[in-house]
Amino acid sequence: MSRHYYLRHRAIMKKKKKKVFRELADKYRCDGTTPRCAHFGLCGGCMFQDIPYGNQLLLKKEYINNLLEGLAVIDKVSPGEPYDYRNRMDMVTAFGKVGLREPGNYKSVVDIDSCEIMQENSRDLYKKIAPLARNIEGYNYLSHKGFLRYAVIRQARFTGQVMAGLVVAQNDDRRTLDGLIEAVIDDTDSLSIITQGGLADLSFGEITETLKGGFIEEDFDGVRFRITPNSFFQSNSAVALEMYREIKKETEGRVLDLYSGVGTISLFVAGQAEHVTGIEMISESVDNAGINRELNGISNVEFICADTRPFLKEHQGAYDTLIMDPPRSGMHPKVTKAVNEMNTEKIIYMSCNPATFRDDLLILENYRLESFRAWDMFPQTPHVETLAVLKRKQ
Repeated sequence: MSRHYYLRHRAIMKKKKKKVFRELADKYRCDGTTPRCAHFGLCGGCMFQDIPYGNQLLLKKEYINNLLEGLAVIDKVSPGEPYDYRNRMDMVTAFGKVGLREPGNYKSVVDIDSCEIMQENSRDLYKKIAPLARNIEGYNYLSHKGFLRYAVIRQARFTGQVMAGLVVAQNDDRRTLDGLIEAVIDDTDSLSIITQGGLADLSFGEITETLKGGFIEEDFDGVRFRITPNSFFQSNSAVALEMYREIKKETEGRVLDLYSGVGTISLFVAGQAEHVTGIEMISESVDNAGINRELNGISNVEFICADTRPFLKEHQGAYDTLIMDPPRSGMHPKVTKAVNEMNTEKIIYMSCNPATFRDDLLILENYRLESFRAWDMFPQTPHVETLAVLKRKQ
């Protein structure tokens, strides 16, 4: 499959998904359901607040079963907390506003006073940051002029620790942040200035100043994870922990963890495994994974910075369990084909996109689906997380 065809296929599927969800939303929407958020309908962050939460779960179940008809079926979507769950929010600072973009309109920002899917501590911090940030020159991402690009707020669910990152276009006007910093630094466990001078609209970059902490920590059943301003971590810790526990139950023998990131799954399942190898292409994530390993004193896990496909080809038959948690865009078909030829006895596939999971399942013809479940990782939104266990055909 050529890259052009691959990208075109993904774009078509994304467009179809939006149409399907609009139709399902109309089916499950009920009169008399009052959205909790005052910005609902204007902000592009949540689509389903006018749908009763039980109906949201039915909607997502129908979507998955229709999409995977003939391949897999679920009897339910396991619920999450409908509100107050999200670990991270990236609030745009542009056009004199602080908030999120309008649905389908990249050029417009909705001024947000409070976000109901944020956890309580991080929401309280945002309420302090937002009015102060409105008085600082924002960054016009259309003309590529200005200063403050994003206020990134993060909270570790099980420790309660809170982090803020102020993303700026350049560090020349640093003193204009002094009032904001002084007002909120005591309410944070970590506060950093991050410089992103490129034209791309990104909420991460070079950490040019650490004003406090430099990281926060999360705790999953006694396994600690250090979260730095640029590192990825699951957006819903409570649901992620439920899924990780299921992954751990299925883990055995020599384990390969693809897309291992900062090592969350690798380290969480280590006690169930003979040995775990985590593969990650981003060197900073590999470094952070090593820090997390040392933090927990775990000795049977190694992390390698490597390109996924060549590594798979070089290590066919070397592992008993293969764990995969790819990005929302899914795996490239060439990587999926390499996985299919690995001769691993078991594949544990965690996916945040049922459409790309379906595409991969069709390629993994050497494996049969043993079990398949779904969780509502992102209530009030169209997103849903699935977990599949596949066994090699004899």
